[in-house]
Amino acid sequence: MTKDALVEEINEAYRRLSDATEALASADRSLSEYVRRVRLDNAEAILEAKNERTASLYLDGLLDTGEHRRLEEVRARAELDHQHARREVDRLRLIVELLGAIEGSRRGE
Repeated sequence: MTKDALVEEINEAYRRLSDATEALASADRSLSEYVRRVRLDNAEAILEAKNERTASLYLDGLLDTGEHRRLEEVRARAELDHQHARREVDRLRLIVELLGAIEGSRRGE
């Protein structure tokens, strides 16, 4: 593998990591906004709940909607993509270190 090809592969891995990080942040923001909207929209009902356990059970039921499940799936996918991108960057970093060690040994370092 040439140095230029390796540099390009590293750059591409970092771009994928950046994209995955942005997707994860976006999914987190969307999910947080959805939860906030549900809580605000249902604040009166929550306040009327007789105790904290009832309120918690009520909220759990409210948040178990199709939109919430979809947002959770998007967030999980973004998290998985982020993990894959981080592993790719780590893999390429190891390759660079290995190539550097090989190059150094060829020069007698």
